[in-house]
Amino acid sequence: MYTYLQRIGLQSINYFLFTIFLIWLIIRLFALSSWFLKEDDAGVVNRFNAKRMWKLFGSLSGIFVIFIILSATIFLNFSDQVGGNAQDHDSPHYKDGMFHNLLPTEIGTDNVSFFSTALEYLLSNEQTAPTDMLPTHEFEPIPLEEGEISVTWFAHSTILVQTNQTNILMDPIFGKDNMDPLFFGPSPFPFEHTYSIEDLPKIDHVLISHDHYDHLDMDSIKALKGATFHVPLGVKAHLVKWNIWSYNINEYDWYDSLELNDNLSLTLTPSQHFSGRGLFNGDSTLWGSWVIDVEEWDLFFSGDSGYSSEFKTIGERFGPFDIAFVECGQYNEAWSEIHMFPDQTVQAAIDLQASAVLPIHNSKYELALHAWDSPLEDARKAGIEKNMQVVTPMIGQTFLVNQSMPQDAWWHDVPDVPHASWTESQWFGWVLPLLTIAGLVGVWRQRMADSLLEQE
Repeated sequence: MYTYLQRIGLQSINYFLFTIFLIWLIIRLFALSSWFLKEDDAGVVNRFNAKRMWKLFGSLSGIFVIFIILSATIFLNFSDQVGGNAQDHDSPHYKDGMFHNLLPTEIGTDNVSFFSTALEYLLSNEQTAPTDMLPTHEFEPIPLEEGEISVTWFAHSTILVQTNQTNILMDPIFGKDNMDPLFFGPSPFPFEHTYSIEDLPKIDHVLISHDHYDHLDMDSIKALKGATFHVPLGVKAHLVKWNIWSYNINEYDWYDSLELNDNLSLTLTPSQHFSGRGLFNGDSTLWGSWVIDVEEWDLFFSGDSGYSSEFKTIGERFGPFDIAFVECGQYNEAWSEIHMFPDQTVQAAIDLQASAVLPIHNSKYELALHAWDSPLEDARKAGIEKNMQVVTPMIGQTFLVNQSMPQDAWWHDVPDVPHASWTESQWFGWVLPLLTIAGLVGVWRQRMADSLLEQE
């Protein structure tokens, strides 16, 4: 449950807590009815039976939790979005039916519990989502001369790379629907412009880093059916399930390379993360990062990853890179081994021997407790401190690599309306004090009634 909430967005905690509170409120109302009347041996009628109330509360809460689990299990087992069933693989990274990171990795940390993270979420003052529509740029491809290369960032981890011969799309996520197949998955932030695959040039190659829902989207994949797909081991089963032709899918283990033509070669390199789309298939597919050698340009795409020494190894083997697209967002101490903080993003770019870094995995979903614009702001500051060029294009903006790459702090133009925390809401300001007074009056009246009964 801990990992799943992190994966789909912590606002689902709100729905869960509200439902539990609603069950408790219903039980409290029933406590005033004849259902809870009980006459003791002396003939005294006790209107409130706490033992029976808590027993009923526990039963109804248990039924609710079981209902949620069964519904999710049934839905995920029959939904096409979950994808196919990965098979066993002959890989040194595949053991006991699961893929493993190069180093032992904890999804969560022992120092940070789920309950402390949930409490932090409820009491946080951070503006985890923008309060206004994000300013974006209309997608306008740049006519390219031979030897030029352009990049477009569509928020989160979706990157389009273009030359005058090849169009490469990475982790394509388009559409306005929830990221998760269940109803409580996070929705995309509102953008000034909308983007669809139909607006893009013909895509030749699609690169997937791993099979989480915010990186592998069924509808986007189906819309790109004519492209050639490059995926980590096991992910092919999802695409085949979605009617992508098998011969158009290339699977890679870590450090597998494929030279597609004289102008393009791809290598899947390690990342430190995890995988899974269902409740019971965690780590059944591989995850990774990509080294892209297109014409005379060397690019790196991190996918999702915690910081590790492998970035330096990749830099030594394949660097230097003209630009690196490196994860920067959805971080928290609770999952610090599988996601990077902004200063680690910049350090990873240095390890990779990159000339510039574009922070990705931000500005689209609320998946962590930090402010929505902290990844870009903090990466920009870290870049200045460590003398690394941090590229920050507007969402949808196309730019040429190595030619006046954008570094504007566009997120400063988003109205900064303070986010009221749970403790600053009207519940604490007015409603909860009134309810407390009403509760104390109710307890006093009950005790007075019990006292009168005893006197009689």
